[in-house]
Amino acid sequence: MAVYVKAIPTLRGEVAERFILKSEENLQKRASIDFSKEAANSRAILAKRSCKQ
Repeated sequence: MAVYVKAIPTLRGEVAERFILKSEENLQKRASIDFSKEAANSRAILAKRSCKQ
């Protein structure tokens, strides 16, 4: 049986709007990071490692 502990906080008004704007901005930033250089470096390390075994 579930026991009610406390209510879940709900954002309203200006605070909710600010939260939505910040979350949308962060989603846009997330897609702009390019890890291709790091991925190539990792593949090179793994290729060297597999040759030694």
